[in-house]
Amino acid sequence: MIISILGHGVVGKGVWEMLQGNPLYTVRNVLVKKGEKTADFMTESFETVLNDDSELVIECMGGIDPAYAFTSKCLEAGKSLISSNKALVAAHGIDLLEIARRKNLSFIFSAACGGAIPILQNLCRARKTDTIEHAGGILNGTTNFILDSMDRLGLGFDEALAKAKALGYAEADPTADISGMDTMRKIMLISMVAYDVLPNSDYDIEGIQSVSAADFSAADKLGCTIRLVGNCGLSESGRLYAYVQPVLCSRGSLLAGIRSNVNLAMYHGKNAGDMSFMGQGAGRYPTASAILRDVSSVTDGQKQLLGEKCLVGFACNDAKECTKKFFVRTSSSTFASLSEKIAIEKVLFEEDGKKWAVTRPLTVSEMHRQVSDARRRGLEVFFAELQEEQA
Repeated sequence: MIISILGHGVVGKGVWEMLQGNPLYTVRNVLVKKGEKTADFMTESFETVLNDDSELVIECMGGIDPAYAFTSKCLEAGKSLISSNKALVAAHGIDLLEIARRKNLSFIFSAACGGAIPILQNLCRARKTDTIEHAGGILNGTTNFILDSMDRLGLGFDEALAKAKALGYAEADPTADISGMDTMRKIMLISMVAYDVLPNSDYDIEGIQSVSAADFSAADKLGCTIRLVGNCGLSESGRLYAYVQPVLCSRGSLLAGIRSNVNLAMYHGKNAGDMSFMGQGAGRYPTASAILRDVSSVTDGQKQLLGEKCLVGFACNDAKECTKKFFVRTSSSTFASLSEKIAIEKVLFEEDGKKWAVTRPLTVSEMHRQVSDARRRGLEVFFAELQEEQA
């Protein structure tokens, strides 16, 4: 099979390296940015890739523009497509799918969610014979590294973020990671594969910007720690829910055992029960290895990860399954104002002008809405879902 690659950055270079010496594949061209061509196999012209004899294009550019224009043109030109670009697939996966189907081509993107972890391919297979009741997990290595460093090393948020940047686990601008948006994009891809729906609005996201060293100290008194977790699933009425938020989990739980920048992807099948996949969720060679698995899938004849009816839909977070208790912290002086809106079951701790409490059960959407409103009124609030065993 003749392959061309769009991008020669961290992941693209890893893909190129891993394809070298494999007699099954020939790399025809690698698209690089203007001024970055340093070898004969590289080109600075997308038209060169578009018009070459490659049967498969691997997109490792990142971002949406010009990635969408380039990938859609490659499909229209009769080239199958593999992408590791979660932002592209979340924004235009349905559009690319339609072109691929019309052209009878492959469009595979399992490396865009979980790096080396084969969650999407396993969901693709599992949904054919089982009902996926819910799915998600710890899907961002940057946030997990920050939270784990705050927990085990006693670092403040800013110190932990600086450490993540120094080790290359966080970008210069980590907004997508710490806001939870990166995790949400992966949940969107999981939803597409598991449920044939791309949740493009009405989902709830809470990142880790509000967590403090004091919150970890309070969690530790309860025998718990904090992780950022994404979730999606179907309500009893068959509607989709999708959300990202911190979770207060017991020290002995599977979530708490995920350290450093490791990821944990999970799903629950009606028949299979709980399934978990742990590993490196990003990085040159972990992601490149996932891309090569997708290359092998295309070689074996796989066309799609998505079902024939996959469409853009809406997340619904007011379902019964999304009713949770929450661990919440605010200042003692503003606690009464918050508790007017959120029913408090009991106050756990009060220390240094702060209160930590547990709410009564309420829906995820309602909790996010009330906290957003409190913040608009100038209140400082941190909250985390109580893991079921802690509720």
